[in-house]
Amino acid sequence: MPEKKQYRVEEFMSTKVTTLHEDATIADAIQKMLRHKTNGLVIVDKNKKVVGILSSWDIIEYVVPDYLEEDKHLATFESGKMFEKRVRDIANHSIAECMTSRVHTIKPDHTLIEAATLLSEFHIRQLPVVDQDGILIGYINRTDIKRAMGEVLGLTED
Repeated sequence: MPEKKQYRVEEFMSTKVTTLHEDATIADAIQKMLRHKTNGLVIVDKNKKVVGILSSWDIIEYVVPDYLEEDKHLATFESGKMFEKRVRDIANHSIAECMTSRVHTIKPDHTLIEAATLLSEFHIRQLPVVDQDGILIGYINRTDIKRAMGEVLGLTED
């Protein structure tokens, strides 16, 4: 009898990860996101250990001044130039100012149900996959989980 598939992270993860070094600026991050057509970057240190995640959502939240966060209806009174001014003002800020530094990771030999549980529990889009030494080797995201579900159900992409 054939062995049942284990549905492990390593079977469905991507090994091509768009990363950025922790010393980068907001402008560097936006440039990389545009170039790679992605909304998220895994932030790594010089040893390729994961130190953060930066999403376009993080940058959007960061561009909004604090006083508008506290009283959002004031945005209707701002001039159209405020957006441009804020983007230019934050361009050279460190990504450390707005990245998520508490990152959930997973190992390649963990199961897809473990990955799905983490994605669900923390409402995140992707999980960096790290080896036993904590070195980034890939990531698994919602699309990968959906692809695995399709496989279980015998569905194909058209």
